[in-house]
Amino acid sequence: MASPQCRTIFQVSHSVSASSAPYRLSDALNRHIPGLKSTLLLRRRKEIDGLEIHRTPARRATDALRRHLAHGFDILLPERRKDLPFSLNVLGMGFDTAQMEKADVVHLHWIGGRTVDFSQLCHIRRPLVYTLHDMFACTAGCHCTMDCGLFQDECRGNCPQLGAPRLFRNIPAWLFSRKRRAFGRIPSLTLVTPSLWLKREVERSCMFPGRKIVQIYNPVDTDLFRPAEDRNAIRAGLGIPPGAFVIACGATGLFNPVKGGHFIPLVLEELYRRGHRNLHLLLFGNQEKSVDYPFPSTNAGFITDMNKLAGLYSAADIFLNPTLQDVLSNVALESMACKTPSVTFRTGGVPEAVLDGRTGLVAQQGDLNQMVAHCERLIQDGKLLQTLAEEGRRHAEQTFSYPVIAARHAALYEETFREYRYEE
Repeated sequence: MASPQCRTIFQVSHSVSASSAPYRLSDALNRHIPGLKSTLLLRRRKEIDGLEIHRTPARRATDALRRHLAHGFDILLPERRKDLPFSLNVLGMGFDTAQMEKADVVHLHWIGGRTVDFSQLCHIRRPLVYTLHDMFACTAGCHCTMDCGLFQDECRGNCPQLGAPRLFRNIPAWLFSRKRRAFGRIPSLTLVTPSLWLKREVERSCMFPGRKIVQIYNPVDTDLFRPAEDRNAIRAGLGIPPGAFVIACGATGLFNPVKGGHFIPLVLEELYRRGHRNLHLLLFGNQEKSVDYPFPSTNAGFITDMNKLAGLYSAADIFLNPTLQDVLSNVALESMACKTPSVTFRTGGVPEAVLDGRTGLVAQQGDLNQMVAHCERLIQDGKLLQTLAEEGRRHAEQTFSYPVIAARHAALYEETFREYRYEE
C-alpha cells in the first residue's frame, strides 16, 4: 500500500465544544491515525485542551456591518418562527481562504449563518469535504425540515418557518438558488452524512447534482464513555435512593420542538398512573422551563465535563430520548457506550444507533403509548435490560468508536487528496 500523501487537515467550524462532532473527529484522528495532523479552524474562539486552534484575524468593522445588515432580514421577516433555527447565509463573516490552503484537505462542518458565505468556498484551492450535520445545506436556510418537503422543489412555495409576507414570498427560492450556484462553482467537494437517513434526504434534494456523498457516522470516545466501575457510588453522590429505577433525560434545548421534551412529563405521568412508584428522574442539559414531575428528580444542570457526563449515563437504568428529528443522536451514542439503553422514537438517523430490540427500544414517532410501554417493559424485565446494555456497548465499539470512524475519514481524505491534486 502506498504511503499516505494527505498529512494535514483543517476542521472548519463556527465553534466547538468537547461534545461536538468536529472536536471529537479531530481528537480521534490525532490519537489514532499516525502521520496525520488535524487542526480545528474556528470562527468563535474556544479553549480546547490538547488541540491547536487557528482563528481568522478579527475584522471588526466589516463584521459589525454584516451583523447589522443581517439583522435587517429579521426585521423584514417578522413572522419567522423563533423556535426553529433558520440561517440566511447571505452575509457570512468568512474565513481567510489563504489560511485554509495551508492544509492538504479542508473539512467543513458548522459553517452556516454568518460564519462563511458559501460563495467564497470556490476560492479555496484545496479539496473540500463537507459534513452535513443537519438539513441546512440542502434547504433555503432551515436546519430542521420537520414535515416540510419544499427542499425537493428548490424551496419554492410558502416556507412554513419563514412565514414571509406576500412581498417577500420568493425569498426561500432565491436563497436556495444562490446556495446551489455557490456549491456548483466549487471544483472539489465531497459530502459526508453522519447517517444513512440524511444521505437519502440529501439525494432527494437538487442542491448537489452529481456530487459524491459518503456516509460516515460521528464518533464517540468509548474509552471515555464507558460503564462506571462503581455506579452505586455515583448514585449516592447524586442523592438517588438505593434500588430506584433511574430514567435519565438530557439535551441542549430539551424543550424545543425538535427535541420532543414535552413528551417526558407525559411519559412519566402515565407510568405513575400505571402504578410505578420506585422511579427517579435524572436530568441534565439546558432546561428552558420548570416542569413538575410525578417522581423525585435530580437535575445535574449543564455538563461540560465529559467524565462527569459519562458517570451520569452510567447512573441511569435507561435513557429517555423523545427527539422528533435528529440526524444521529449524540446522547444515544454516549448512553449506549455506557451500557444504558435508550427508549426513543423512530425518526431521522436515530434507529441506526438504537437498534430496536437489540441496543434499545424504538417507538413510532410521536406514539406516546408505545414509548410508555417500552419504558414499562424495561422497568419490569431486568434480563432484557441487561441484554440491550451489553449489545449496545458492542455496537458502540464496533460501529462508532474513535478508531473505526477515524480510519474511515482518513481513507476518505487520502482518496480525495489523490483525486483532486491542484497545481501550485
